[in-house]
Amino acid sequence: MSQGKKHVLGFSPNGGQLFASVDELGILRVWNTETNTLKQEFTPNLQLSGPCTALTWVLVAAQRPKRARKSLPTQEEPSDQLYIALGTLKGGVVIYSLAEGKIERTLSGDSHDGPVTSIAYDNAGLLYTVGADCRALVWSLEKERCISDWQVGPEKPRNIVYLPKSRTLAVGSRQLKVYDVDTKELVETFTGHSGEVNAISSVMCTDNDEFVLTTARMERVICFWKIEKKGKNKASSCTLLMEDLAYCLSSEVHDDGQLRVASVTRNGIIHIYLLNVNSLSAEKFVKPKTSLQIVSDGADTVEPIHALASHFVTDINRSHEILFGYGNRKQIQFERITPNYAEKLNVIVRADPKKLYAKKKGKEQALQAAHKTLTPVVSQKIVEYNSALPISQKKVQNDVPMEARLQHLQIKATKQGAGKLQTQSKTQLLMQALHSKDQAMIDAVLSTHDTETIQLTLDRLPLEYVNPLVNELSILIQGKHANVTSAIRWLQVLACTHTSALMSEDKQALREKLGICLGVAEQRMHCLSEALQISGRVNLIISQMKRNADNHLNESNVLIVEEEEEDEPADTQSDSAKGDSNWSDLEDQNISLNSIADEDLAADDDVAADEDDLAMTQGSDDDDDDLSD
Repeated sequence: MSQGKKHVLGFSPNGGQLFASVDELGILRVWNTETNTLKQEFTPNLQLSGPCTALTWVLVAAQRPKRARKSLPTQEEPSDQLYIALGTLKGGVVIYSLAEGKIERTLSGDSHDGPVTSIAYDNAGLLYTVGADCRALVWSLEKERCISDWQVGPEKPRNIVYLPKSRTLAVGSRQLKVYDVDTKELVETFTGHSGEVNAISSVMCTDNDEFVLTTARMERVICFWKIEKKGKNKASSCTLLMEDLAYCLSSEVHDDGQLRVASVTRNGIIHIYLLNVNSLSAEKFVKPKTSLQIVSDGADTVEPIHALASHFVTDINRSHEILFGYGNRKQIQFERITPNYAEKLNVIVRADPKKLYAKKKGKEQALQAAHKTLTPVVSQKIVEYNSALPISQKKVQNDVPMEARLQHLQIKATKQGAGKLQTQSKTQLLMQALHSKDQAMIDAVLSTHDTETIQLTLDRLPLEYVNPLVNELSILIQGKHANVTSAIRWLQVLACTHTSALMSEDKQALREKLGICLGVAEQRMHCLSEALQISGRVNLIISQMKRNADNHLNESNVLIVEEEEEDEPADTQSDSAKGDSNWSDLEDQNISLNSIADEDLAADDDVAADEDDLAMTQGSDDDDDDLSD
């Protein structure tokens, strides 16, 4: 079993007759590789167990009946039963029965504090799991519960594999650690990967030497590690080169010591390596002996078809064949082929599984329609032929009054709270925009500010459109302020509506998906504390200014009141007399102070007076002359 990013799959131990895979929604599908048919499909209860995050095949030997008497006829021996052990998002383990097509048992006891990242079976009734809580748990199928656990941290474990000869458990994180399952001790450590282990596999040679094969994220190599239960920080025994990252590893060793390794890369190509176990060397890198690439047989263009998994056939008659599946998670085709090792690249031209399933679906629908449609059988003797005369074109009079017609056409107003308008939903428009990647249409839909419309749109949005919508919102949140406001409103409603779809992935994938949004939010909130301090100070100054304006008195007289004079009594008259004497003293002082100034101006006044008297005498004489005349 190998587990990569959104890749949880595995072939059955009975020669790869069955193939099980879990998609990104946690749905389990079981395929028959011989007939290329989907055998079973199981959707787990998200509330009880949660989506499936890891799987492994479990082959349980059937109980043989006691020896019957010779006189009784021979009975058929029961066959071994196949189960699938599933690790869930909530940290538990359940057993899926292929015979019944449902969850048969749920193992009890201690569980992981987080999702199960990988699971392995030792073919002796024990299951081993590791989870996000950096613990390894041992589960007993007979007791149906967890029996022991130990710490494997501090790094988060990604993949595990059980080694039966040495009774050890290889745990892959950034390093490869080997633990003894009996003593729970760390016996060996390997270093060499710069990232987390993405896929893991094991192989045991004829001389009982055990090897573990690993590949990591963001690395295009496969490392061989020889398990010896001693030493720490050991290097790899051999390194294989690839063109791209690998999501699935499979290996097989022959009796003559020849080792075959197959890796399925991210670009959908299968690399096959031929090695000799006795001549492994760490000095040079090994390139693939041949590669398999599947392409479509289209008439116009040749398009590649991605391979999903590969498995070496252990049958003696088919010892050189390789079993592989291609297509997508919902539509897979399986095929066995013997590679041509004389060529570096084997191009396999096949029909696209999408077209094959479309044809099958069309035929099934045509057969169903044919069964539903019945053709009547009519005897020619009972057929009546109508006359060829034209039908009268008389208009049918409608006796319904106009008021009744208007009542039928009247649209009744919906009651308040009865339901929401379906026309406000823009789900179909958003799906079309995300599918066609029309930026103008995407901007038009995401510019909606109405929270009710956004809620209606996201309630009816299928889950496969959640990831493209998050990518568009992360791009929109990096723009102007108006776009940021609408993008945050959409992101808030999306997180509340599709929480289960976002949390179904692991923490690393969710962090990568929402990393841009979180980064932009932290950058915009970096200066929030300084802005709040400035705002507080400005508000304090404004409040003080308002307070001073309210306490300031108006200098102009608002109201003038005139009181009438009344006769004052004797006491008041005496007081007024005293006041008058005081005012007279003040006036005398003012006169004495101004006397000097008056004396200086007296001379000027006398001269001016003389000139005025002269002018007046002359004027009077002139007047007398006029009168005498």
